[in-house]
Amino acid sequence: MANVESLAPKPVSRRPMPVRSGRPAPPTLVAALACEPKLVAKHPALGDFLRSRWADAAFMTAAGMAEATGLPTTTLLRLLALLGFPGFRSFRDAVRAQFRSL
Repeated sequence: MANVESLAPKPVSRRPMPVRSGRPAPPTLVAALACEPKLVAKHPALGDFLRSRWADAAFMTAAGMAEATGLPTTTLLRLLALLGFPGFRSFRDAVRAQFRSL
């Protein structure tokens, strides 16, 4: 699993994300992933998805999330591996754990 501390945004970006359409801001891990330069530079659609539909990510399959972001499934899995997740299940479990802690 990715180390949350190493994925945290720079101090300037640590402000809480604004609440959009009645949804709470993403939890720490998801917010850090959504701002990760490696992810945003290659595929900003995934960062946008994590910022706006982070709660959905806790219950999606890799194929469903890939379709929702417009990415091929293999590209999504490679990006998550780049961020330190050995597989989609470990990413989804981390998001679920953050979701439950709200």
